[in-house]
Amino acid sequence: MSQPSAFELSNEQYLTATHFISGTVADVQFFTAPVDCEVVAIREVHATAGSDAGAVTGTIRRCQGTEAATAGDDLLGTTKINLKGTALTEQIPALTGTAASLQLSAGDRLSLDVTGTTTDLAGVILTVLMKRI
Repeated sequence: MSQPSAFELSNEQYLTATHFISGTVADVQFFTAPVDCEVVAIREVHATAGSDAGAVTGTIRRCQGTEAATAGDDLLGTTKINLKGTALTEQIPALTGTAASLQLSAGDRLSLDVTGTTTDLAGVILTVLMKRI
């Protein structure tokens, strides 16, 4: 699935969920779908990269019912968001090939699921673009 550019989008039919994190980064649910929609792109940028010796990654999950932030369906393909990547460099990871996981019913939630220790990671901006279905 290709990632659309901002120039190809109509604001009337798309929704965005943006999550800003200035301090400690942890597993968190950050958006509840107001209508049925489908995730079409995910973007992330951070001001300060993580510095822990181990890998530090993040993924976006669709949570339904009583699922915790770490238990929902993974919306990314095999490459996750590198939270130790170069600061101020946008990442646009590929989405999962499981189309059903990308669809949110009204009331479903999006979460950030972090793996590793987020030492020094700061200034995270996470944006999820969705289209109404």
